[in-house]
Order: sequence, then structure tokens, then C-alpha cells
Amino acid sequence: MWLNSLRPSELSFCTSALDQGGFPRRVNLLFNETSGGRRSAIDALSMQSLAQALGEPETAFTWAHLGRVPRSVRSLISPSVRVCRACLAAGYHSALHSLWLLQTCPIHGCELEDRCNCGERFNGELVALNGMNPGFCRCGRMAFVTRQTCRRPAMRHEETAPMSVIAAWLERLAGVVRPLPNDRQAKRAHDLAFMDSLDAWFAELGLGMPGPRQGSDTTPLSASISTAPLSAIERGCAARPAVDTLQRVQTGRRKHSSYWSANDATTIYRALARHIRRHVARGCDGLAIDFMLNPDPLQMGAKMREQPRAMVAFADLLFTECMESYAGQRRWPYRDPRAGANSWVQDGLLPLRIDVGRAWPPASREALSAWVDRQAASAAITHAWRRAQGIAIQAAATGIADWSAANERYVPAGAPCSSFVRWPKPSRTAFWFDAPPPFQVTWAAAISGEYLRFVASPSTPRIDWTMPRSSKAQRQTTWSTALQARTSALRGACTGPCLTWSAHAGWEVCPSASPIEPAKRHRLLGVACALKFWVFPWGGGFAARVCRARIQAFGGTAREAIDTLRLAVRQYSRKYPSPSPSPTSPTSTPVPLRPEIHADYELLVARELREHGFWRRAWMFGSLAREHLADGQRHSRS
Repeated sequence: MWLNSLRPSELSFCTSALDQGGFPRRVNLLFNETSGGRRSAIDALSMQSLAQALGEPETAFTWAHLGRVPRSVRSLISPSVRVCRACLAAGYHSALHSLWLLQTCPIHGCELEDRCNCGERFNGELVALNGMNPGFCRCGRMAFVTRQTCRRPAMRHEETAPMSVIAAWLERLAGVVRPLPNDRQAKRAHDLAFMDSLDAWFAELGLGMPGPRQGSDTTPLSASISTAPLSAIERGCAARPAVDTLQRVQTGRRKHSSYWSANDATTIYRALARHIRRHVARGCDGLAIDFMLNPDPLQMGAKMREQPRAMVAFADLLFTECMESYAGQRRWPYRDPRAGANSWVQDGLLPLRIDVGRAWPPASREALSAWVDRQAASAAITHAWRRAQGIAIQAAATGIADWSAANERYVPAGAPCSSFVRWPKPSRTAFWFDAPPPFQVTWAAAISGEYLRFVASPSTPRIDWTMPRSSKAQRQTTWSTALQARTSALRGACTGPCLTWSAHAGWEVCPSASPIEPAKRHRLLGVACALKFWVFPWGGGFAARVCRARIQAFGGTAREAIDTLRLAVRQYSRKYPSPSPSPTSPTSTPVPLRPEIHADYELLVARELREHGFWRRAWMFGSLAREHLADGQRHSRS
């Protein structure tokens, strides 16, 4: 319009923005998009209308601009217009010159330029208010678009044939799918990890390169690759029930919990967590609870060095807490976190935001997108578990447990620092599911022939901590042995006289209530010492008996018996307080420490736990442990 001195009304047949609310005031030349305060960019110029007006087929304008390139791979496009002076002199210009992979012009071999002679970068946007000299730099000395060059091109069609190779490669690039996070710094981190090994990424995706380029990548790519036939993905999506149908089936089978979100990421996380709980960290919940009750990094490191199961428990604790908001209430001990169940937001397991490839077949686009979603969620959750394993192994090797990775944060957009640092946020813990690189993997997917390829990097080695499987006979033998041990311990304790308390008679010495059938041990909540007790039917009601003390109580129901026992234990603890355990020096301490120094250190750890908890300031526990070791070394030298 500017080159031909036309008015907007004279181009209404080819301007698609008029239907969306008026003529666009800001147009991007490279991507043919408007950015005048609209939420979603729209085409500034309709290629279909333009082709009809000029009497040309629409395919001739396929790559007249780069708007078909997905936003997730636009880091390969220069943000400014790049030109070849020889092409401009012949009246030819192409938006494909702005591809970063092209160092020189494919036609003339000249170096591509993106700056004027004055040094200012060519702007890729045209602003209507600043259109006094369209196509010129602000200095007015150099133009990359003029009326003469656009109206009188002197280059023949066969001379521009090398650009057809670039256009064919862009057709394959348009089908690439990558992560597209909302945060600008997170997107930049994914782009940097992708740009470091472009040759390897394109080779794994089956895209190839648009041509020879200088300075090929030397960084190797450690990646895991998954491929699936397109026909199999479509059949699997057709056979898979819809989400609402699956929820109705689950609701009919058992009561559906609003705690979990109905998406693929949540399903994959629950499956991996169930596998870890049953086959990797089976029976390690007690160790995890001990870690949270006594967060001494030195003692935790020493225990993980001596007991491999403690290392597994620490990895499970770190992984679960950093992936789930209310893991502490749900797992330690097992309990339904009713507080917050209705307003539940699963921050770490929301569906990933991806940019679906425009070159994918529209009929199967939904099925392919769902397959990529599942692969991306699997790669992210698996990497988070292996990262937790690495932190546990490092704690066992160094002798100091460090769980401050739960508070790792990247610098948000607008912060002065551009590198990744530890960004403590005391309101809640970090999530490892949607963390950007280097804390999480980056990935890409593309259609290669009849297959859909998914590549995730980096590929961390697998650490197999799976417990050996046992046969059914072995499990039955183990269960019967444990049942006999519990029964003998219960009947051995419930003999002889026992202190009995009731609200009417107070304290009495009565014979011990003896159970008829085996009973499980339970934790007595609401008391400072967290005792274990048995509850079993007796005499038409119920009896509650402390495991390691001769204290019992009775009630008409199990709840009444437990409430009475809780009151009895509180009175007994006030009358006969239990002696505090003597502090022991950690086994991982490199030098002998003086008792008074170690007592001060334990006091600082206990104070930090009481004021800030186990997760909020995890880095402080490591700082206290290192300062404690430094004090011990100074005293040993003195």
C-alpha cells in the first residue's frame, strides 16, 4: 500500500485484519502478523485474497512470509530483516534470508546483512504512524524495499531455484513441535538447549539441514528417542475412551476423588509413584518420617551411607514433595488431605503447553498431539525421579544431605540477572515437572515419513533400585512370620497387672486385657511422644493398650477407648516425663567435635525446624552443618 501510494480502503479485498476490527497499525513483515494490542496475532494480509486479485495460484505465496513456522521454533528466525545486497540490486528479496542457519545468500554466496550502514538493525515491523519513508532505515540512507526494486525485478525464475530448497526444508520444519512455556525466561532456556546442538537435533528428527553451513555444532546430544507409526497412534486414540467416559467408569467402580486431576501427566505420575512405593521404596516410609522429624544433614548423610534403604527413602521423599503440593499430608502418614481438596490446584502436573505443528494432517492432529503430550510428560517425570536419585547418591557420597534443590528457582522475567540461580520462594516448594533447563529436559517431535519421532534431551542413565521380586509362597511365608511375631509380642505384653485409667475412677491397677485375635499397631496422635498402641475388642467393648508401657484404657467403642488412652498418656507424661535422649555425634564427622559445640549445633537445627519447617528454608540446614564442621576443624587445630 505504501509502495503504491494506496489508501487502506483500496486494499480491503486482501486485508484480513479489517474483519477483526479495523486496519492494523503495526504489522510484522517476516510473519505477516498484526501486533497492535490484540491477544492473538492474526494475518495482516490474506494470501488467498491476494492470490485471487493477482490471478496467481495460492501455492505461489506459500513461503512469501514465515507465519507458518511454529512459535516454538522461531528462535531459528532472525528477529530483524536480513538482506543480500546483490539480490536487492536485482530487485529480489525473500523472507527466507532471515533464517539463522543461512550465513550466506544461497543464490549469490554473499554475506547476509541485517544492519544499515549506520549500524542500526533493520526492523521487522512496520508502524503506520512511522511510515514516512517505507522500506528505508531511519537514517534514510539505505533501503531494503523500494518502489523500483519491487516493481521491476531483474532476476529470472531459474536463478532463484536455490531458494526452493530452503522452502522445502521449511515445510519439514513447520511440522516440528517443541515446548512453548508462557514464561519468557523459561522459553529462552529451552531455546538455548536446542540451539547448542542443532545438527544433532535435526539428524535425530530426520529433518536434515537446508544446506552446508559454517561452524557446525560439536556438542554431542545425549537424547532418548521414541518412535511410533502414525497409523498406530490414530488407532490407539480411537480405541481410547474419552476423559468423561473414563471418569464415569471410575465413579461407578469406586468414589472418584477430586484430589487428582484428570490428565495424562497425573496418570503417569501416579503410576510411577505407585511403582516406587511398591517395588523400590517399600517399607521406607518410617525412614522418611525420621528424616523430617530430625533434619540433621550430617546424621542423614551418615545413615544413607550405612543403609542403602535410607538413600532410597530420601530420593522418594524429595521426588514426591517436589512433584505434588500436599504430599506431606497424603503420604506421611497416609491420609486424605481434606483441607484444600475442593480448591485443589495441581501446580506441577498441569498439562504442558505445546505448539501443535501446522503441517500435521488435520484429521489426525488431535491424536498426534495427545501422543506427544504423553511422551513429554513421561520424559519430564522420569527425569525428575532420576534427578532425585542423583541427589540422594551425592548425599551418601559426601556425607551431608542437601535437599535445597526443592527450592531451586529460575530468575523470572524482568529480573536483572539472566542466569539460572536458586530462587527461594517461602510460600510453597518448587515443582520439577515444568521446570526449565537445566533442571528439566527439553524435547522436540516431528513427523518423519510414516512415523512420529519424539526426542528428549538430556538422557540421564537409569539407576535401577527395584527390589527383587518374590514369589507368592515367599510372600505368604513372610506374612505369616510377621503375623506370628506381632501376635507373640501382643500376648507377651498383655499379661500381668497394668495401670488403668478412667474418667470416673481415675488410676487403678487392674489385670491386663488380653486380645483373642491379633491386632495391628497404631500411632497415638495428639501426644508429644507419638506412642504406638493396640486396640482390640474386649468385654463387650474395646480396650486400648500402649505397646511399650503398661497403660491401658477402656471404652464402649474404639474411638472412646482411644480418647481415654490419650488422656491417660497425657497425665502419665506430666507425672513421669520421659528422659530426653543424649545427643550422639554423627558418624560422618571428619574430626572429633567437642560436646558443647555439638549441643549448640543440635539446638540451631531444632530451632530452624520449629520456625521454618523442613522444606521452607532447606538451604539453611546445609549451611548450619558446614559451619559446624568448620568450627570442629578450627577447634581441632587450636
